[in-house]
Amino acid sequence: MAAVEKIITALSELEKDIDGLSIKVQEMKKRILTNSDIEISQLREKVIEVARTESEKIIATAKMEAEEKSQKILKDAEINFTKLKENTKLSFDKSVKLVVDSVLNKDDTS
Repeated sequence: MAAVEKIITALSELEKDIDGLSIKVQEMKKRILTNSDIEISQLREKVIEVARTESEKIIATAKMEAEEKSQKILKDAEINFTKLKENTKLSFDKSVKLVVDSVLNKDDTS
């Protein structure tokens, strides 16, 4: 009978050890899941930061290109405006001369 009691005691201790290991395994699973969630969150933040930085670079580049194009357009417009002003002045001067010549020629014939 002593042998049976030893076996029962040994099995009981084995069962307690298995229960203890099972609890430890559950705790380890929880820690792994918690660490995974933390790691995922940190990686998500890093990805968001990288995306934000890249988008800011893209926006800055697009803004710079747009400003360069607008400066070129402004420069071209100023050149065209100056030419238009010069042409208008020349046309006006010619028109005044024509009117004066016409008036003077008409006065001579009257």
